[in-house]
This record gives sequence, structure tokens and C-alpha cells, in this order.
Amino acid sequence: MMIRKVAVNDAERLVALFHLLDKETAFMLFEPGERQLTIEQQRAQLSEWVDSNQQTMFVAENEVGELAGFIVGVGGKMNRIRHSLYCVIGLRSSAQGKGVGRQLMTTLETWASHHDFHRLELTVMAHNARARQLYTSAGFAEEGIRRDAMRVNGKYVDEIYMAKLLNTH
Repeated sequence: MMIRKVAVNDAERLVALFHLLDKETAFMLFEPGERQLTIEQQRAQLSEWVDSNQQTMFVAENEVGELAGFIVGVGGKMNRIRHSLYCVIGLRSSAQGKGVGRQLMTTLETWASHHDFHRLELTVMAHNARARQLYTSAGFAEEGIRRDAMRVNGKYVDEIYMAKLLNTH
């Protein structure tokens, strides 16, 4: 599995991965069929990210060229939160439990450190034990709970805020 920075020509495979993840797991934000992202929209977004110091994306690509996962970091736009990087990660089920999520998180943390971010933050559904374990083992701490923040399969779900402070200046 190779972890690399996303490229504009990944747009089509990325949109396909997002749609697969929407079907494969109930832990992503979008429900199956809800995401309206086109390849052209994804390509335009990726072209903005290529040289950005405030947002990035890395992908995990397997030996046959399939995208197995991604991690996104989006930095705060206003000065008071510019030091914070909000993270979203997604992995196909076939790539889970193999260290790919950890590799993606480590890669994003390294990028964040080199771009003067001090805080990594994310949210996770309370019942997503596997993801919470990954984040905790990567040094994230729980900071708060948004009660009934989401409705998944007809049931309200709590969302947990987690963050990690980086040792930057």
C-alpha cells in the first residue's frame, strides 16, 4: 500500500471511492445516493489543494492502482483558528485493520507539522469503536460530546470531538 499526496487526475477514482464508502459503511457523513459530487467538481477542488498550505489530501493506493482510502485536512481560514486542522478519514473495509489508517494519520500529522499547525481535530460517531481506538492510539483525546448530533438508520447518534496538540512552536 502506497500513501501519497492526491493528484488532480485522481478525481474520478476518488469520487468512485466516496460512493463506495457511502454504501459500505454507516460511519461516513453521506448516506448512499446522497452525495452529488461530480468528477468535474472534484477535479476543481483538487486543483485548489495541490499547492495549498491550508488544506491537503493523501490517498492510500494498493498494488493494482485502486484507491483504498483517503485522509483530508482542512485548516481554519480565520486567523484565530488558522492553527487548527480538521481531519476526515475514510477506508474501504478491505483495507481496515492493516495499518493503513495509521499510515494515513501519520502522513497527515507530518504534513501538518511542516505547515505550522498546532491542533488536529476530528469528530467520530460514539459507537464507532474501531475508529475511536485508531484515534486514541494516534494520540487524540476526547474533548466533548454532541448529543444526538446525527440520525443514522432512524436512530440518533452522539458524535465525539477529539483532538491532538502537536509540538510545534
